[in-house]
Amino acid sequence: MKETVAWLNAAIAAGKDEGGGMIYYKINEKTISASDGKLTACTPWKWGGKYFVPGAEFEKILDRLPGGEPEIVEIEGGIKLKSGRFSGSIETMELTEWDYPGIAKVKWQKLPKGFLELLEALRPFTWKDENPVPWAACIALEGGLAYATDGVAIAGGSCPGLNCKALLPDWAVDFLLSRRDGLSDWTWDDHFMAFRWSNGAWMRTQLIIGQFPEKAAAMVRASSKMKVTQKVDQKFLEAVERVGELASDTIIIYKDRIEARFGKAIVEDGIRCEVPKGHKCSIFGARYLLPVLKAAESWSPGTWPEPSPWKGKGISGYIAGRGIGA
Repeated sequence: MKETVAWLNAAIAAGKDEGGGMIYYKINEKTISASDGKLTACTPWKWGGKYFVPGAEFEKILDRLPGGEPEIVEIEGGIKLKSGRFSGSIETMELTEWDYPGIAKVKWQKLPKGFLELLEALRPFTWKDENPVPWAACIALEGGLAYATDGVAIAGGSCPGLNCKALLPDWAVDFLLSRRDGLSDWTWDDHFMAFRWSNGAWMRTQLIIGQFPEKAAAMVRASSKMKVTQKVDQKFLEAVERVGELASDTIIIYKDRIEARFGKAIVEDGIRCEVPKGHKCSIFGARYLLPVLKAAESWSPGTWPEPSPWKGKGISGYIAGRGIGA
């Protein structure tokens, strides 16, 4: 029971006073489901019954029940959870109060091979701050390709079988990546995308209305064909991480060292790197460069101040630098 509720709890708006029905778990015979209004999930449930149970109270009592599988008993106006000498009673509501979105009569397809791996690779490149546009916190799926951008770096890769056009929001991506075991099928229309697990559990999410910028998508497609000039080996990556994780803003890359500032301090690491012709260094935002170099196997910092192409395992893209004095 605890494992089942833990699988669902990212889908509930628990603790939000404005959540209304979305702060409840829905028990409907042999299923339990939850919804926060954007994402709805449902999974098989060993116990019977038909009622809504408030999520916060249900989770807190369940978490404190000692021992193994607890007993759940329907009582007048509610349920009682019991394990050993400990028990807790919770008021419930009838299912007539409201309902959650479902997935009736959808046509399922097998999830494309490599889909989850591509989502995982692209997730660090979705927008890092408050989203100025709806597509910024999404991974765009289109014509066998997927794209993401944080506004400074762009990334993308291919996955045969991505025969849809959709903006998959980051909350749905996170739900999928943390629940990979048994994920087998998917389906979609213009408004939602749904996923199914081998045990019969499912999740559906709203899709974001909008369009991933075609200019950025074209750059990603071009990046896979670009010649990159410097290998990102472990020694170089570790040097950038040592410096970059202390940087308050930018990383400055010289021919013979990498440098960053924080407060009244300057840190540097003596590692060699390509620099642009006619310039003594290149400059990048630390918080954007680190995800790129963690994903990249090679890149071309010598193209600075123009965007620098990079290539990794199954993905590629560009990162924009900073100007002198930025």
